Amino acid sequence: MLPPFICCALFLALSNCVHGARILGLFPHTGRSHQMVYEPLLQKLAERGHHVTVASFFPLKNPPANYTDVSFEGIARVGLETIDLNWYENPKFILRIPIIGRICKQITDISPLAEMALNVCSKAIEWPPLTEALNKEYDIILVENFNSDCMIGLLHVYQVKAPVVALLSSNIMPWSAERIGATDNPSYVPLITAITSFNSQMSFLERMENTFLKLFFTFWYRHAIQMKEQALIEKHYGIKIPELGVLVKNISLMLTNTHHTLNGARPLVPGLVEVGGMHLNPTRKVIPEVSDLNNFYL
Repeated sequence: MLPPFICCALFLALSNCVHGARILGLFPHTGRSHQMVYEPLLQKLAERGHHVTVASFFPLKNPPANYTDVSFEGIARVGLETIDLNWYENPKFILRIPIIGRICKQITDISPLAEMALNVCSKAIEWPPLTEALNKEYDIILVENFNSDCMIGLLHVYQVKAPVVALLSSNIMPWSAERIGATDNPSYVPLITAITSFNSQMSFLERMENTFLKLFFTFWYRHAIQMKEQALIEKHYGIKIPELGVLVKNISLMLTNTHHTLNGARPLVPGLVEVGGMHLNPTRKVIPEVSDLNNFYL
């Protein structure tokens, strides 16, 4: 029989033993601003001992230990995310019509996401580095939920059984809420601010516009992206898979880059968690003192 203090010492020593998880991150969007939100989380997971494999267009220059990049570079052109000022300085006639012009612009702004998603999906399904990564075993999957569900379809094809966590660099998209069982009733929940500028205090006409856009984008996403991505996967692998609209409901958790102080209060479910600001550096920085007001410029 060991003395009590030795038993306590052994217990404390063994309690520090942990097993790192095998994590796969799938981020098929070409926008750099999106990846900037996820990188701090992915790096921190690797620094804490987890084995992290990340498929994206933006491999790290100095990855931490246990971090493996699966680069999508070469599949598609990386988005520079520039803005054509002619949209604002010289708008077309239809865009000047109240309400109708605003709706047309919102639809026009988001429509290119379909072509981008299908272009990446058509090449990712036969990208050898991704195929190799999907053939391994994982404990958890992190996948971006934005303009594509191609990765969800590939997880099914390769029979990856790990729980799936969806990440968004913004508020939930118009087609995202139902997959986690959340409500986004357009009568009082405005669409993402990138599409509209509405808040929870909408007029009757604004609620009608918000409702129309919600229904339109949900229908558009289903037919312009999901069904076409499913066709690409089925054609390439020669198999029939469940509808992507069904597979996405297997998501276990959804993390959104929002916070109620900025986005307003709205109904949530346990599987939908706001993590706004997780990409910010928590290190406190010293504000330099200004000794000469003449050197201080606004």
